[in-house]
Amino acid sequence: MSNAIPEVSAQGAVWWGTYPEAGLGTPTGVGEGLWRQTADDARLALELPAPSFLVAHPDHAIVYAVSETDSSEVHAIDVSDPESPRVAASIRTDGASGCHLLLSADARVLYVSHYASGDLAVVLLGEDGLPTLDEPAQMFGHEGSGPREDRQEAPHAHSAGFGPGGHHVLVADLGTDELRRYAITDGGLLEDHGVAVTLAPGAGPRHFVVRGEWIYVLCELDHRLRALRWDSGSGTAEVVFDIASTTAERRTGNDLYDSHVLLADDATLLAGVRGADVIAVIDLSPEGEPRYRGSFDAGEWPRHFAVVGDRLHVGAERGHEVRTYALADVLSLAPEPEVGHIATLPYVSAPLPSPACVVPHPN
Repeated sequence: MSNAIPEVSAQGAVWWGTYPEAGLGTPTGVGEGLWRQTADDARLALELPAPSFLVAHPDHAIVYAVSETDSSEVHAIDVSDPESPRVAASIRTDGASGCHLLLSADARVLYVSHYASGDLAVVLLGEDGLPTLDEPAQMFGHEGSGPREDRQEAPHAHSAGFGPGGHHVLVADLGTDELRRYAITDGGLLEDHGVAVTLAPGAGPRHFVVRGEWIYVLCELDHRLRALRWDSGSGTAEVVFDIASTTAERRTGNDLYDSHVLLADDATLLAGVRGADVIAVIDLSPEGEPRYRGSFDAGEWPRHFAVVGDRLHVGAERGHEVRTYALADVLSLAPEPEVGHIATLPYVSAPLPSPACVVPHPN
């Protein structure tokens, strides 16, 4: 489906990190890297080994990328000349399979989650946005496992985010079914080995978003969305609501695997589900309750997506394409007319091999 909505404008250019074309788990450094999508095309701008997650600096023309390799690195990429981006600095992270980046509000700290080794690395940044050391300032490991022997044999830190109030970094550990908790101090993170919450065995928490006192956790392995109420006094959370992330059934792959979650606005949550190959639209009540509305087709294996202006950009990893939807169409999706219905929305498509993560061009 093409030319169904206005294309990406020059001001709305976005950057994509990609896996090798053969997919996650195959040899890296075979031509994958950082792609730039504009109104005209999507093209490879810089070769890097498996830059699977990106974040943009709020003040400098820098995009940070983590290479999801056995010995992971974080790269600070100068995109001031978007036609010729360059790696300004790289730092090893001392972990394996770095898969997520979190940038502090003041842009002075980068938190790196590692799936394979289960670690959280703390990388310090200078005023210029570049790393101040040649190694992480802190490294936090973990212990534990879950009932899924194929996916939960050890800790797997899949992402990190700030808890309600901004006083803690929480790590979604898919391997141990926990949100790990680290208090933020002037000197870094406090190693108290705390756990904010332990979810149902085999849940596999992957990504989460925060809205007020609520934490919405998307769980990859049992494909459910859990709404947790945060207690600031104890630094813990309690599951209050628990719903299926979609009613759509599997269409590709061998199971359902939830992927990414974001707030499209203050009352609407979007959740990606691979296998069903949809993005679910979930309404949030003023009291925090999530209510499933419906799902729309998002291409084969929607791994990551982001709202940029009035557009929703979706990376269909196994479909080797990126899709651009009008956000208004997404937010106005009608409730499913029957259980399991998958809606179709207009979109613009561009070919791109194994898209893994998208960020807007820095301001």
